[in-house]
Amino acid sequence: MALSQSDQWAANADAFASVSQNIQSQRAQIAQYAILNGATYLSNGKQNEAIKEFKKALAFDPQNATAHTNIGKIYQNQGKLPEAIKEFKSVAQNDRTSVTARNDLGNAYLQAKQYNDAEKEFKTAAKMDPINPLADYTLGLLYTQTSRYGDAEAQFKKVGKVSPRDGNVPYSLGVLYNKMGRPEDAAKQLVKSLTLKKDFAAANYELGAAYVALGDTDKAAAQLKILDTKKSSLANDLGGLLNKPKMVYIDSSSSRSFSALLGPRTPLWMLDPTLLTANASKKVTVAIAFSNEMDVASIMNPANWEISRAKSTDGGYYNSFMPTTSNEVSIPKRPFSVTYDPTTKQASVTFTVTQSSTINLALDANNQPIDKGATIDPSHLVFKFSGKDSSGRLMDTTGDQIDGYASKAF
Repeated sequence: MALSQSDQWAANADAFASVSQNIQSQRAQIAQYAILNGATYLSNGKQNEAIKEFKKALAFDPQNATAHTNIGKIYQNQGKLPEAIKEFKSVAQNDRTSVTARNDLGNAYLQAKQYNDAEKEFKTAAKMDPINPLADYTLGLLYTQTSRYGDAEAQFKKVGKVSPRDGNVPYSLGVLYNKMGRPEDAAKQLVKSLTLKKDFAAANYELGAAYVALGDTDKAAAQLKILDTKKSSLANDLGGLLNKPKMVYIDSSSSRSFSALLGPRTPLWMLDPTLLTANASKKVTVAIAFSNEMDVASIMNPANWEISRAKSTDGGYYNSFMPTTSNEVSIPKRPFSVTYDPTTKQASVTFTVTQSSTINLALDANNQPIDKGATIDPSHLVFKFSGKDSSGRLMDTTGDQIDGYASKAF
């Protein structure tokens, strides 16, 4: 029995739909096969070949999220961040319910230092899936990187409540507190991190850095030993922190026309007889020993030095709290010159002092000088160095200044 025209059209439509469905199925299969090939190349480290396969998959399935995501991650790994962002953005636009796509796009923006865009994506991801702490945690990393320390602390504490057994959270708080100059708080968090996550070299390094900042070199050395045992590259970094240069002592025997042992209101002429004359000037030199061999250009640069009057518990107080008078000698902020002897690791810091315009050493009725001229407190002159050693390490801030009053650098 012959089909009517309408039945024939319906039959043709069904056949077309079936063929179209088969073509779509074939295209999806070809795309999936290309993705599998790309994954194989990727596992063997052949990134360029993998990209070709993933792009082949997109030729048959233009909105394939797996292909776009893998291409994006390869570009991100290669530092091709605009290209990576384009791939992740495509996934996010095609599937607006994908939290993973938002996080991937946010990470690419973060790596590209497009902080506002990154923050927007992470906040969107956090709203889409409030139970998943990843977006909030990465927001904390972003805030740390951009020096928004208060916001970073709030984010990490928020994540800590959701994931109390995740060692990465107290680790990140420890890193943050180290950056904020709160080493005691950092140490507490990092100890907690290592309790939750045993094999965590980065936490060992940060904990060692916190102990260095606290001046607890024994505990810092214990963390260094752990890193050495693990053969971690971070051992060199922590070793560099532990071995930062410090001032050791003032060498009185090598100083010239200056004694760091003389106390408050010492007559200037006691440093050198040539200063018995009014308006006389004299270059005096202080020899300071260092723990490390120093960078010659750095240590001989007067701009890296500062001379000041002591005003701290460690360095004491100039003139022992007595007020300075008009006779007090003027102290230059920078030395006149600095020389360095690498064999003794000593810097010779030279600066100029000038006698007052009047000086009369005639004695009064109590056998005291009528006018003893300018006065100085050599024991409370602080010498600070802010340069580096021969290995490029900056000064340890717990030992970058010294005076005669202190028994050691501070």
